[in-house]
Amino acid sequence: MNLKEQILAVIRLEDVIERYLPLRKNGGSANTLTGLCPFHDDRHPSFCVNVKKQYYKCFVCGEGGDVFKFVQKMEGCDFHQVLKILAGWYGLSGEDDYLSAKPLPVKNKSRSVSTDVVSQAARDHLLRNHQMMQGLLKEYVPENDQLQSTYQVFEVGIAPSSLPYDYHSFANRLIFPVRNERGKLVAFAGRYRGETKGTDIRKYVNSPDSPVYHKGEILYGLYQAQEAIRQHGFVYITEGYKDVLAMHAAGFRNTVALCGTALTEQQMVLLSRYTWYAIVMLDGDEAGQTNAIKSARLLSGKGFSVGRIVLEPKHDPDSLLCQMGREAFIDYMKAATRFSRLEVYEATLLRRIKQILSQLRMALTVEERRELFVRMIPLHKRLAKVTELLAHSPILKADWLLDY
Repeated sequence: MNLKEQILAVIRLEDVIERYLPLRKNGGSANTLTGLCPFHDDRHPSFCVNVKKQYYKCFVCGEGGDVFKFVQKMEGCDFHQVLKILAGWYGLSGEDDYLSAKPLPVKNKSRSVSTDVVSQAARDHLLRNHQMMQGLLKEYVPENDQLQSTYQVFEVGIAPSSLPYDYHSFANRLIFPVRNERGKLVAFAGRYRGETKGTDIRKYVNSPDSPVYHKGEILYGLYQAQEAIRQHGFVYITEGYKDVLAMHAAGFRNTVALCGTALTEQQMVLLSRYTWYAIVMLDGDEAGQTNAIKSARLLSGKGFSVGRIVLEPKHDPDSLLCQMGREAFIDYMKAATRFSRLEVYEATLLRRIKQILSQLRMALTVEERRELFVRMIPLHKRLAKVTELLAHSPILKADWLLDY
């Protein structure tokens, strides 16, 4: 396959054109995009792109052709140079000068284009580029057999060594596609596949914030976890991409991860659409546990019922699954979850008793006081049973919930 054929195999005419000018759908036609023609002083969109047959045509000045002619006209260069530009753009050549080619700047035309149209064009352009990037990923099969089907569901793959400029930092990394709650592919996370200790190599690189992605507004795995969260009535919140995959592989599909180090207001709003009950299970190291307590308090302050599973230092759900095996990990998670839910129930009972005690101080009659005691006695009995169960649990009890 020659270079021209390689280019035609991976590019889309509309993606190339949108690097120069915004396009929008033409009424009810799914095959035609329109925009202001760059080849004459166009005030009413007369430039049409046929996305099915991959050609463009201006119905005023008559300019038309394929992707190669378009770039040639815009850049004022010959066909060989067009091949070089496009090859470098999409990482299709082994030559260094091709691979170092930067994205072409948008031409500064003096036009009155709506900001909304430009913004939508930028979003559509990013989403199409992400789909192209995903199509370049190579299959990845994890060594742990119990993870294989889950990694396929989450579309995890390996990035090739040659990538378009915008994605060059992901080259040769293990790629985790990130979808928003509606399933749109909005970003990527790339994990280095070797050892990073003692080097200046970053373990993870992530897509930058963009018109379609803000890490503080995304929960990794929420798109895949929605149904299970509603079904079980609560959500597990973990720290990393691999932790979500490990939990889903073990059957705990009501699991999401933070896209960042701290829980945000927007992420809590997202969760509230599906549940008001969360179990926080971040990494077992000091930083993870500090963040876990902070996240739990934030959630509680917003009205969530919150539990916490405290992992051993240097462990996370992914490492535990690999160490324990699926069956033992499932047993561990069931016990830890039961303990966490008991803690939440204990804290709930304590809050209700505290509320009654505050009302008791304001009671003015014997009847009012008697009624409050009648309400409080069953709560005390339930609290005694729950505390007894917690005291005999093999899992170390955390007292942080008692502060609420």
